[in-house]
Amino acid sequence: MADLLTSWAIVVGAGDGRRLGDDRPKAFVGVGDEVMLAHSVRMLDGHSALDGIVLVVPEGWEEPATLLADDLVAGKVAAAVTGGSTRAASVAAGLAAVPDDADLILVHDAARPFATPALVSRVLEALGQADGAVPGVPLTDTVKRVSAGLVVETPDRSTLVAVQTPQGFRADALRRAYAQPAEVLAAATDCASLVEVAGGRVAVVEGDPANLKVTTPADLAEARRRC
Repeated sequence: MADLLTSWAIVVGAGDGRRLGDDRPKAFVGVGDEVMLAHSVRMLDGHSALDGIVLVVPEGWEEPATLLADDLVAGKVAAAVTGGSTRAASVAAGLAAVPDDADLILVHDAARPFATPALVSRVLEALGQADGAVPGVPLTDTVKRVSAGLVVETPDRSTLVAVQTPQGFRADALRRAYAQPAEVLAAATDCASLVEVAGGRVAVVEGDPANLKVTTPADLAEARRRC
């Protein structure tokens, strides 16, 4: 299905690097011989199902992002736009730069530099049966729901997954989700939750345990070790 439709990707990399102890935005921190953002740009640009890419970066880093795309000969990168103060605001900025005639839209965090083409394909393929699709991996730890320092519930772990990016959506469903009130957008932790609140159906596909999200200095050290 996805091969017959116009598909775009938004790469969200507007976060700062303070939690990593760096003086530059997280997307521009080095991982291996390249900055973190380069890994996602190269992978997405090389995927045959994708037609265009929008990069979302902190204010003042639009030109470096564009130059990065040029250096990678990533011809599908159509724009580098300024992100917002929240993840939802950054995704909305990227969404505004995606052409109106796009059928499918992926949203991927630059902080996940090890996402693979196979993962992208699984997400896109699932959009034939749902408004959205997210990669999920089984939880290995027992999870407790806590209130006031006391356990109130132990959910069945077999029904829970940890969700990753890229997340994929039918464009109309994603745009409808981001048209919701500001307070709804501010409370969202990912795009899929907004699509769910707007009444969309979200499928879960097999995630990738190697799809590390770089959040802490320990995560960054592990990412560099892999490179």
